[in-house]
Amino acid sequence: MLIINILPLVLIVVLLFKRKHMLFAGVCGGVLAMIIGKMTVGDATGIFLGGVSNMLGITVPILYAATAAMVAKGGSIQSLVELSKRGLKGKISILAGIMVLIQAFATYMAGMGAGNTMVTAPLIAIAVGAVPEVIAGMAIATAVGFTTSPASTETALAAESAGREIAAHAAAMRPFTILFFLLAAGLAMYGVYKRGGLTIKETVATKDGSIEEKEDTTTLWKKAIPSLALLIMVVGGSKINSLIGISIFSPATTIIFTSVLTVIFTPLNINKTSEALVDGSRFILTTLFSVGIFLGFINMIAELGTFEQIAAIAGNAPQMIVVPVAMIIAFLIAIPAGAFCAGVLTLVLPTLAALGLPSEAMGFVAIAAGLGTQVSPVQINVAALAEGFDMDIMDVIKENIKFIISAMVILVILAVIIV
Repeated sequence: MLIINILPLVLIVVLLFKRKHMLFAGVCGGVLAMIIGKMTVGDATGIFLGGVSNMLGITVPILYAATAAMVAKGGSIQSLVELSKRGLKGKISILAGIMVLIQAFATYMAGMGAGNTMVTAPLIAIAVGAVPEVIAGMAIATAVGFTTSPASTETALAAESAGREIAAHAAAMRPFTILFFLLAAGLAMYGVYKRGGLTIKETVATKDGSIEEKEDTTTLWKKAIPSLALLIMVVGGSKINSLIGISIFSPATTIIFTSVLTVIFTPLNINKTSEALVDGSRFILTTLFSVGIFLGFINMIAELGTFEQIAAIAGNAPQMIVVPVAMIIAFLIAIPAGAFCAGVLTLVLPTLAALGLPSEAMGFVAIAAGLGTQVSPVQINVAALAEGFDMDIMDVIKENIKFIISAMVILVILAVIIV
């Protein structure tokens, strides 16, 4: 039965490898799934609409993407990058590594990464350009961050499967989390050092979008305030809220505060700031609409039980290799089903739980699934990277794949040694 049910998935993968548009591939796979599953048009329509609504319901990344685009239009992000470059005396490889670590720890604190990526990716893109190692470093750091964070659903599922407290499980996984964070930052630094970033003179964007050379430091600091405030609120807002005991920083207040600062400290007036905020949402909304349609077709395939049947393969593997097999299966399932990493884990972890394996085994499987999502066309963080670096989603996946697979190999080796 698996051989038949996996055909729609194979068809989609083949079409994507042939560089067909993902929506065309999705339609072909979805129609084949309808035929195999004997779905009615009504059933298929409900499943399809669910995929679109799920993606468009991811509101926080949409809001942050629009806000980041707004401050960029005011020249704020460019000014912050220029200040960072001057402070590091032009050593942009170090800046790339620092920004990847900021992304990593922000994701770890929040338990999710895409919202942070919407803010950090444009900063890195302006500083160094679309360096493949930088993009992959961000993807790896994000995947490991949200799958081992004590605030994430993925960590909760892994801990629950092993019958362990979430805090204890997160603490046990922390050395591996830090290891991959450092590897991701090192990869970004190496990529910039090897390839060199964009050659940017001491310039910042002016009101009309042109470039004004050699802005003085005071002017740069003034223009940088909105983007710096946005970065602080996105990365550390929840921590600040807990310290002061009042919930001040939320997505809504972050947008309002940043908009006010943009009006005060950049050349944009109230009307232009408002227009920039609306314009900034266009790319991410268009992307999520496309991804949502594709996800709708993937959900039709899921309705056949294809992913559950693939996950069950791990239970038939010899016990000495069951963890690596489960990791590979989680990685592979996460590629087409990457919008919901926690859903992938609910398919794979029960097998490991039945074998009484330690929580570290669950944690390695969770990270493997997270890595798989970073080469998934329906993963919101991949869409965020595509927007931040002004690339097509499939191009981001193409750049990520070799680095993600390398990270996966390292992870499997660690699992064999540790578990």
